[in-house]
Amino acid sequence: MDTLIINGKSAKNLLVAAGCVPQGSKDLKELEGVSVVGVQQIDRVVEVVEEAFKGHEVRVRNIIANGVKKIWISSEDTRAYGRNIGANLLIILKAIVVELPSDRSMMF
Repeated sequence: MDTLIINGKSAKNLLVAAGCVPQGSKDLKELEGVSVVGVQQIDRVVEVVEEAFKGHEVRVRNIIANGVKKIWISSEDTRAYGRNIGANLLIILKAIVVELPSDRSMMF
């Protein structure tokens, strides 16, 4: 993914990254200036591309506003979470908890 993004930027192409990898790596340096569409918002890709053509960078990041009621983290090895972005599981968990609604309407 990094190579494709770097090559696209150097060719001065309009870039929209979609899927779970860019969604989970949104703070990656290579994604600066790139619009990102997460897996739950994939149906909005046309809207994001249109905004990108207008020169706007779009980050479809507020899952709570989109109706998500449950976050479930699982893996065979959760110790690896965040290594690709210079973080760890504790940092990621704290960042998620800060965003949760205070009325406890979301399950984590």
